[in-house]
Amino acid sequence: MNNTSSSNLNDQIALLERRLAREKKSREMAEQLLAQKSREIYVANQSLKNALLESEQKRDELQFLLSTSGSLSFGVNNTSLLNNVTELTCSFLNAVWGLSEVQYTSKPKFNLSTRICDSNKQWGSNISFIKKVNEMLALQPATAQWNMVEINHKSIYPYPLQMLYVSKQIDHDTILLSAFLLKHAPASTETFDALTIIQRQVKTFLIARKNGTLITETKDNLDVIQEQLTQAKNQLVQSEKMASLGQLAAGIAHEINNPIGYIRSNLEMLSNNMMTINTFINELSKEKSAEFLRCLTQYDIEYILDDTSDILTSNIEGVDRISEIVTGLKTFSHQGENDFKSFSIVDTVSTALHVVQNELKYKHHVEHNVNEDDLLVFGKFGQIQQVFVNLFVNAAHAMPDGGVVSITYLKINDECHIKVKDNGCGMSSDTLTQLFNPFYTTKSVGQGTGLGLSISYSIMQSHKGDIKVESSLGEGTTFTVILPLANKAL
Repeated sequence: MNNTSSSNLNDQIALLERRLAREKKSREMAEQLLAQKSREIYVANQSLKNALLESEQKRDELQFLLSTSGSLSFGVNNTSLLNNVTELTCSFLNAVWGLSEVQYTSKPKFNLSTRICDSNKQWGSNISFIKKVNEMLALQPATAQWNMVEINHKSIYPYPLQMLYVSKQIDHDTILLSAFLLKHAPASTETFDALTIIQRQVKTFLIARKNGTLITETKDNLDVIQEQLTQAKNQLVQSEKMASLGQLAAGIAHEINNPIGYIRSNLEMLSNNMMTINTFINELSKEKSAEFLRCLTQYDIEYILDDTSDILTSNIEGVDRISEIVTGLKTFSHQGENDFKSFSIVDTVSTALHVVQNELKYKHHVEHNVNEDDLLVFGKFGQIQQVFVNLFVNAAHAMPDGGVVSITYLKINDECHIKVKDNGCGMSSDTLTQLFNPFYTTKSVGQGTGLGLSISYSIMQSHKGDIKVESSLGEGTTFTVILPLANKAL
């Protein structure tokens, strides 16, 4: 019995060992198959990543070509055009710095004043960087193809950089020079192909613009005399219009002045009568008559009296406002006077504010800071008032959604400086250079003649004064009117 049991046990053990051996072998085969499939998946995944990376690179190259080609416009100057191309190229290359310019020299060398675009698309100056770039360029042959050289300069960047540069000959004395500092070299030859395509486009565009400029200049020279005659004629027409406006304003002021005085006198008399009535009712109230008190309550006499008093006060204020406008119109109508006189510049600015009150009163706040004693200037009151009317109207138009107009006075030596500052939209540098030119305007067609500031400038010149402007886009504008003081002029 024991032998039988022992034999059975040995058989079971042997069976289990064979089964375990089979399972071990199957597991080893499964592991080998899993390892093989893992390797295949890894290789496929890497291929997919490479394909995706290549696709993204092709997409970036195509986007760069489209964006840069679209930035080539005859509507911008050469500096702005090259700035746009440099910004787009910096983004495409992930460049630390980049700069580009057109220069009239056969030797590629950047000016120390050349502005640089950094990785954040900010433009600024870096003389140390430009000097280092020029040192490297001096050691390199001029080339029409993109070249890559190592550049190490810890004051510029703590790590080694690659300088990618090219110089394209536009004509016998003009070259297009570009350079970019990269953390890493471009990944493929396609990158250089994209850069070369854009560089050729820029070169062709600049040549076409130069040729077009020569033709345009020839035509402009033929038209300049006619344009000057047209401008002189239009200025004469405008002056006649202003004189007619002055006469019209004087007539309106005269016609309005008398009835306004009559109306105000009547309103004051009515106000006095209401005070008498109010006193009378108060005296009757002391008697405490039941019938009187009932009528007082039934007809709401107290409310009527208070409301009537408020209405009268509001009407008197309105009449006074009309009188101020009439006074402003009367002084405005005297702008054609030939005599120079001594007058208060503070009063002049105040009357100008009255004239343009409708432009400012709803959305704008005026800070009239008289921080000097009353300043007397020498000139034509009406003309100087016209200058400030133009400035206040322009300030209101620069702040369509409302804002602050600040007026301050300064006495500097023998001059009076009046600053008119707004916190409106501001102006670009291109606008500032043309601001006082006749017929130049940033307003829509039909909304401005472009003569207001030009006439204001002429007025200041005739008064031996000046008008200056400081402005930046989005930061507001400050006009400074400079006039000689009366004691100096006399």
